[in-house]
Amino acid sequence: MSAQPGAARPLASRARKARAEGRNGIEAVTVDPSRRRITLTLFGPAPQGLVPANFRISGGVVARDPRVVSAVTDPDADPDRPGRIVLEVDRAGDISRYLLEVLRTDALGRPGTEPLDGFDPFFARAEFGFGQDCPALTDCAADPCPPPAYPEPVIDYLAKDYESLRRTLLERLSLTLPQWGERHAADLMVALVELLAYAGDELSYRQDAVAAEAYLDTARLRTSVRRHTRLVDYPMHDGCAARAFVCLNAPARITLAAGTFRFRAGPEIFEPVTAEDVTVHPAHGRIPLWAWGEPEFCLPAGATSAALRDGKGFRGLALAPGDVLVLEEAVGAQTGLEADADRTHRQAVRLVEVRESADCLYDQRLLEVTWAAEDALRFPLRVTAVGGKDCRQLQIGVARGNAVLVEHGAGRTWCGREPERFTWPAPPPGEPGCPCPPGFGCAHTGGPARLPAYPPLPVGCSPAVPGEPNAGSVTFSAPFPAPADVARGQAARLDGVADRARERLLGLLRAAESGTPPDAAAISWLTTVFGARALGRPPLGTDPAGALRTLSARFDELLERKLDRLRELAARARAGYVLRGDDEGWETGQSWGEDEGDALDPARTVFHGPAARALAPDPREALPAVRVTAAAGGDPWLPRRDLLDSGPADRDMVGEADEDGVLRLRFGDGTAGALPAPGTVLELRYRLGNGLAGNVAAEAIDAIELCRTTGVTVEVRNPLPATGGTDPEPVAQVRARAPHEAARRLLRAVAAQDYATLAAEAPGVQRAGARLRWTGAWYEAQVSVDALGTPTAPAALLDVVRERLHRARRIGHDLVVGSARTVPLRLALCVVAEPHAVAGHVRTAVARVLGTGTLPDGTRGLFHPDELTFGTAVRVSRIVAAVAAVPGVRSAKVTALERLFEPSGQPLRDGVLTLGPHEVPRLDGDPARPEHGVLELEIGGGR
Repeated sequence: MSAQPGAARPLASRARKARAEGRNGIEAVTVDPSRRRITLTLFGPAPQGLVPANFRISGGVVARDPRVVSAVTDPDADPDRPGRIVLEVDRAGDISRYLLEVLRTDALGRPGTEPLDGFDPFFARAEFGFGQDCPALTDCAADPCPPPAYPEPVIDYLAKDYESLRRTLLERLSLTLPQWGERHAADLMVALVELLAYAGDELSYRQDAVAAEAYLDTARLRTSVRRHTRLVDYPMHDGCAARAFVCLNAPARITLAAGTFRFRAGPEIFEPVTAEDVTVHPAHGRIPLWAWGEPEFCLPAGATSAALRDGKGFRGLALAPGDVLVLEEAVGAQTGLEADADRTHRQAVRLVEVRESADCLYDQRLLEVTWAAEDALRFPLRVTAVGGKDCRQLQIGVARGNAVLVEHGAGRTWCGREPERFTWPAPPPGEPGCPCPPGFGCAHTGGPARLPAYPPLPVGCSPAVPGEPNAGSVTFSAPFPAPADVARGQAARLDGVADRARERLLGLLRAAESGTPPDAAAISWLTTVFGARALGRPPLGTDPAGALRTLSARFDELLERKLDRLRELAARARAGYVLRGDDEGWETGQSWGEDEGDALDPARTVFHGPAARALAPDPREALPAVRVTAAAGGDPWLPRRDLLDSGPADRDMVGEADEDGVLRLRFGDGTAGALPAPGTVLELRYRLGNGLAGNVAAEAIDAIELCRTTGVTVEVRNPLPATGGTDPEPVAQVRARAPHEAARRLLRAVAAQDYATLAAEAPGVQRAGARLRWTGAWYEAQVSVDALGTPTAPAALLDVVRERLHRARRIGHDLVVGSARTVPLRLALCVVAEPHAVAGHVRTAVARVLGTGTLPDGTRGLFHPDELTFGTAVRVSRIVAAVAAVPGVRSAKVTALERLFEPSGQPLRDGVLTLGPHEVPRLDGDPARPEHGVLELEIGGGR
């Protein structure tokens, strides 16, 4: 037996067997850099008496068949190690392949054809190359078993469906099995062909689907479109549940435990947004607004405060900051009937301040309440009027308490129903097989091994949450309260900590000067704020007035570090960071008293933001109302928009709804989001009800469902309609908007207009202007802020704008933020009143129209701060038109229009007073502050 030239080398098992039987062979062939010397390494010792005729070299392209001229056994070879033979050839070979053989010599002393005695026939020859010093770009080990070469079949690439694949298979079988011609459906071969055609049709569909879902323009599945748009930061939404305020009333005070009640509007179910106990106070069912003894009284549009009538001689109202009141007209102003009440005059407000007071003139206890500017009345609310059959005073305006914020959606586990359960699957079992070699040329000799099942992917599970025909799809709910509202409220609370401490200190000082020393609680508070050492100079016990006077005078000096820390925490809150009660709240309580620490708890209702914002949820922030917990206990998995920011231990999940309303839950993989352990039993809790179906009308929510509670009578009504319900965003709309969304969103400020645009996005800013000024070394961005509702931007608003722009400013730009530059005006008019009009009344009405306040009909004055902004031109024609529209005015003429303290041009001739792009006109008309604008009225005629 002899090996063929060019045959692949066998595995190491044959070499081991040849050594064991004492046979010799070529182990390795090396060539020195001169390409004239060849070294052979053998299995065993080199035989004696070898001559050049025992070696033959064949092959080559340029230098063919080099001849061996010398064969010398390496004299330095160790006798216990394999021998080495050094061969010299007559000429250098090229880089092609050569075959070296160790042979017997024939009778004439020439190389024969048989291997040398003692050499294995396979290892008596070896392939080598003279170009061994050339760098190798690939693995030199050849595949000992190359795959067999089969003729390539003819493929019909147009065969994509079941029928064409079945026809192609039958035609192929006609060529490979000409003796088989059966075509009946019951035949086994025909059934096998049809199964293969079905599988091919399924694979073809998946192939086309994958190609289609890979691009936004061709994707058909909502999940694919959602993931494509997430790459460009476009949050595609799946709808949002509607919200409403439900007012309760009961004959006696009762407390409804959290999770034991919900409300119904026909087939639609509404549940409370926050899981809290609700106490129903009978006195809060209908709270009359106080008119201060006036038979005709009205709260104007834009009002942010009112007085509520309390009980006679006792306190019946238990309102607190954070509570919600619904202000409404209970009866008609003319007839006194409930059916004639104006239903459009209803509004929910969230209280920010509650103060007890009294009207001594009428011996009436009152509760004065204030709400946020965002909840300012959008209409004039009539409080009292004279009307009805008896022409008597009617109580028109009332406030409804016991308000509960509810959201559309019915919980599937309400009232003790068992949650749905599913078990997280175990990883697929391994399959026996031969593993891949750990290295080049190293075979595995340990037998079969357990390998992961194909494909070797991590265990995945996407449990489905289907909807129901009557209950709808899974509820998508926007976070409440919004983190931005909570942070803004905490910042406002921190801004007032020092002022409240100063006021309390001054109150203790006044009491001490009157002869009342601080009690134990006051001393404890002073020790907490100032420290025991500060209270000893002078001693508080012997000279309380002197000690408190010293503390008041050195307030800022003694509390410098604490005040700096307050400003730092307030800045973090204004930036959107929600402070935690057990962290920053505890720190504030330890520094300024326990009351201040408890007041920073994010769960307080006073931080829930304006009531108007609670009824306007953003569908792009809505997440599925789904909660997954392990049956054995532990932290739940909560929904997130995505898992990009989730860590390995974060129990986050993503809910993705498809076209049929089925929600599929996607968990983490152990790196981005925690992965449930195999075999874990998970419990699924969710709500059903979403979209426009929840936008029910006012008074539609009229029933309450109680769980395990009997003998309780509660009246239910929603004075305002449910709003915010939104259906899922259509895929076609997403395709049109998503590619352009990134271009519309400004994230960096480079030019002056960029600074103005970003500043105008801050809450409370009407408009902003900016310009870049060269300082001689770098640019300075000067930003002017025009605030809503006031001509001068408050310092807190400027801090918010400054922090927002600091994160977006260009590197190298300094930033200066200030209030808009106002230009005071002088305006003089000559007004002629109608003969029947009272001149004084006409003057008052004209001054109100040209003023800075809000008119009784809800419109704003001509020089209201929100009517004016940067570069607003003051036109004579507009002034004359506004004054001429006042009842009782016959004619009006502008006699003077100019800037105060600076030249103005000729606005009367031009008909307009122009201002610069960073100037805002101002005309307060306040005689006490003429530097803010002067209004001169000359009234003629009338009586």
